[in-house]
Amino acid sequence: MEYGVLFTFLVVAVVFTAAGIIVNYLLMPSKPNKEKNTIYECGLDPEGNARIRYNLRFYVFALMYVIFAVEAVFLIPWAIIYKKITGWFPLIEGLIFIFILILGLLYAWEKGDLKWV
Repeated sequence: MEYGVLFTFLVVAVVFTAAGIIVNYLLMPSKPNKEKNTIYECGLDPEGNARIRYNLRFYVFALMYVIFAVEAVFLIPWAIIYKKITGWFPLIEGLIFIFILILGLLYAWEKGDLKWV
């Protein structure tokens, strides 16, 4: 019986989702033409190909951000409960984690990936 409620919610969610998609498909206006299907670019006619190649530095900066955001996600809970944990092990574990991330930062810095030229 405990799974009956879960199954009911699952069925209701699927039915509402399907109903929303079906109603949207039936009511939406659809009169495609050449102008509606063109790429919109700030109200101006598009020039050239829409697929431009971005510099690799954008991706490197994004990856560096993700790395340090993950660091914060792991370190904030650790810092909150640090005083509740006894012994030296949590401190050493946190310092090793930070040291590994600093090594990664130093590697990226030495390689020149942090220069925005």
